[in-house]
Amino acid sequence: MEANSASEFLREFNDAFFKGKKDFIEQHVSDDVVWIMVGAMPLKGRQALIDAAFGMQDYTQMDYVVDMVIAQGQEGAVKGVMTSKGGNERERRYCYCDFYEWQESGELQITKMTSFVVETK
Repeated sequence: MEANSASEFLREFNDAFFKGKKDFIEQHVSDDVVWIMVGAMPLKGRQALIDAAFGMQDYTQMDYVVDMVIAQGQEGAVKGVMTSKGGNERERRYCYCDFYEWQESGELQITKMTSFVVETK
């Protein structure tokens, strides 16, 4: 996959988390995907990733901005800012960077994700 196409895919994949596009995520992660959220235990397998992304941690309740997408070969990264919409609590802002590894066998599939998230003031 060309760098531009990979960058576009990563932007779309990132967007799917925040817009609740569960089917897109399921379709584009391998059965044995590993999601490492730095500071927490790694999640292994498609279902564990889906449960975390669309279960307790509801990213669809956040606004987000993607600052940068980089892709080369079978690796890439997305950097951005996500903001909780507040509600009864104060608005919270987080800087994040997700690193991706993938394989291509027809359709691109994420095999590993490493996420760094830091709350800012």
